[in-house]
Amino acid sequence: MNRFMCGYCVTIVSTMLWPALANLYLLPLLIVVVITACKRVPFIAGGLFAICWISLFYALLMGWDTDERVDTLNVEGEIVSLVHTNGDWISMDIVLIDSISPHLFSRKLRLTWKEPPSLTPGQHWLLTIKPRPITSTLNQGSYNQQKNLLAKHIIGKGRVVSGKLLSHEPNYRTQLIAELKHTLKTHASGDLLLALVAGDRTMISAERWQQLRNTGAGHLFAISGLHLSVVSLWLLIGARFLLYRYSAVNSRRNWLLCLTLSAVGAVAYAYLAGFSVSTQRAMIMLLAFICFSVLQRHSSSWERLLYALFVVLLMDPLSMLSASFWLSFSALGIILLTVTRHTFTPKNLSASLDSGAMAQANLSEHATLWLKFRNACVAFWAVQWRLTLGLCLVQAIFFSGTSLVSLAVNLLLVPWFTLLVIPLCLLSLLVFIFATSLGLSAAGIFWVAAKSMVPVTAILNYSSQFEFVWLALSDQVIAALMVAFIGLYLTINVKDILWRLVLSVMLMPLLLMNLFMFAPIEDKRWQVHLLDVGQGLSLVIEKGNRAIIYDTGARYGDSFSYAERVVLPFLISQGIEQLDYLVVSHGDNDHAGGAEIIIQRYPKTLLISDLDMGGESALASEFDHKFAHEIALAQQYSCRPKILKWQNLTLEVLAPSEAREGNNGSCVIRVNDASNSVLLSGDIEKLAERALLGMIEEKGKADGENNLNLQSRLLIAPHHGSKTSSTEAFIDAVSPELVLFPAGFKNRYRFPNSEVVLRYHQRGIATLTSGEQGQISIIFNQQTMKIRTYRSDFAPFWYNQVFRFGQINNPE
Repeated sequence: MNRFMCGYCVTIVSTMLWPALANLYLLPLLIVVVITACKRVPFIAGGLFAICWISLFYALLMGWDTDERVDTLNVEGEIVSLVHTNGDWISMDIVLIDSISPHLFSRKLRLTWKEPPSLTPGQHWLLTIKPRPITSTLNQGSYNQQKNLLAKHIIGKGRVVSGKLLSHEPNYRTQLIAELKHTLKTHASGDLLLALVAGDRTMISAERWQQLRNTGAGHLFAISGLHLSVVSLWLLIGARFLLYRYSAVNSRRNWLLCLTLSAVGAVAYAYLAGFSVSTQRAMIMLLAFICFSVLQRHSSSWERLLYALFVVLLMDPLSMLSASFWLSFSALGIILLTVTRHTFTPKNLSASLDSGAMAQANLSEHATLWLKFRNACVAFWAVQWRLTLGLCLVQAIFFSGTSLVSLAVNLLLVPWFTLLVIPLCLLSLLVFIFATSLGLSAAGIFWVAAKSMVPVTAILNYSSQFEFVWLALSDQVIAALMVAFIGLYLTINVKDILWRLVLSVMLMPLLLMNLFMFAPIEDKRWQVHLLDVGQGLSLVIEKGNRAIIYDTGARYGDSFSYAERVVLPFLISQGIEQLDYLVVSHGDNDHAGGAEIIIQRYPKTLLISDLDMGGESALASEFDHKFAHEIALAQQYSCRPKILKWQNLTLEVLAPSEAREGNNGSCVIRVNDASNSVLLSGDIEKLAERALLGMIEEKGKADGENNLNLQSRLLIAPHHGSKTSSTEAFIDAVSPELVLFPAGFKNRYRFPNSEVVLRYHQRGIATLTSGEQGQISIIFNQQTMKIRTYRSDFAPFWYNQVFRFGQINNPE
């Protein structure tokens, strides 16, 4: 294999674990070393070239010379996709038209526009926007939008203030998709047909996406290796049949024509798919295979895979940040590993014959055909179950879960798509293009293709009915499965008995994890996790796979909730199986928006809140009566002062003394053990802080000695660090070692207030902000208090840094 390419690919992939990329000032020196070492040590030269290229690529992509202090910005760009529509808001991606090689880097912005004019891909706009960085919420277990945006070359976000349409010259694909949508909307499976024939998935509903995820069938509707291979293979077979039958010549002309037609068909299909990332990878791999055949150059399948990987990472070194990259190349690797074990040869044919007479030198034609068919079936089965297991693991790493029915679904649907659905869809598309170009009616053209989709939709609907179809996995289980899979593969393929015994140790983590489920070890540690939920608050107290949640973050409409996007995935990733208490401090959306989702997911949890006052939920006016009904069904404690015991910890509910609405009605709770304590203060302001101090003082006078106090090692800052809170008397009474501000990055309220932060710093108190650090976890273990943050400890990688608009600097 080419060692230069190996070094390049290995280094590019390894950058996913790097805390920073190379400084641009080092690149000239590295390039000189690459040129010098290219012949003698090509592997190292390839690695150094990879460092140079990804650092330069990233700098040119992100190095937008923009003053961060600007309030509005004028940008010129072309709409490439409409991402989402929510009410009168539209989210869209535009490609910037600027001087920095737009065609090479495809620098994009993701913009929202309220009450926009008619928008379609291909339009060229001059827009005035309010810019925002791509920095997003980062938590264990939840979706890393920041990394995903980088993988798509989206370098900034913003809100459109105004716009001027410069031109609208839609390309052929855009016009074709518009016509297809009009025709396919009459079919029940029109959304899936559109995804198959043109790679456009905008018609697929959220419910349908859930079905595809739960059944592991999403790859069937993302144009990739399977689809391009089917198209090329059918074109190759058809062209070979016609040319060799009606124009046979004694040369390679016909074979070259067949390969050319196959390549053109694959490229045309990739164009219809919009040259998406997964489509590009498949197309490069297929074209590499065809080129090797044309040049008559012998190469192994692994070498062709390396060439494809090299070209993909050379064209876009950031593609390795996307989950689709790992799914695609993992699938190719698994297929190659399997096919090399089930290669058809005359030797293994004769060895597999049952009859001794048939195993002689001359095999009958029927026996040979039968054995080819049988070997093909065996190879197909081997590929499918290995693909299912391997991709389930890759899927679990990226999505914290996997489908339990994907093997059965894919065994049924992959042959169906290969032999029937894809050919019928593309034949229908060709007829549709021919008919519309002649001005003929296109009604009914996709009727046969739609009928072929009936069993597909039936399988999707049936499989999604089961509650257990999607298996959520914790980070510990995923790590143990990874080690066990690698150990099992090595143990099976190593012949030496001693090495097999040594490698079998890799199965121990999974076995021990199952053992501890039945005999848990008592752990004196307890943890406080301040989750990054933007400009809101959600905090999890964890001990022994059980938890307390204090507030849930916000909810926006029916399509977005931080409880669903952040809190629940975090609980799953930590392996938390039981939620004992849900504390909803008060009725503001940024604190209580996800309470309904949490209660639905954990119906036995005990609710501590004053939301249900006088039989009517305080949130009913802000949300809906369904939420009030969920609150009424939950077993509820009020926020009146009381003491509760939980997991050898003490929960002191301190305030308010009477139920009230607004910030000053927030539940104030102190959680402590013998050595450590944390004060959860909600959104209380100066008035509530003084009342809390007065109540503690009066309690002390009445009892002679005050067993209740505010002193805590850890304080969750009142009201996100607003200047209306954190009075000096309150800070002195709590006297924390560390203060955490639950505030979004560059939020419009400018929380935490600089004067408040200074007030804490003047007392020698350390501060951290969730919007800057991502998730912040505090681990209490007897006398010790350890601090872990997402950006510094859990995932300290360059693509998780704090991005400021127009800059590529590391976080301050």
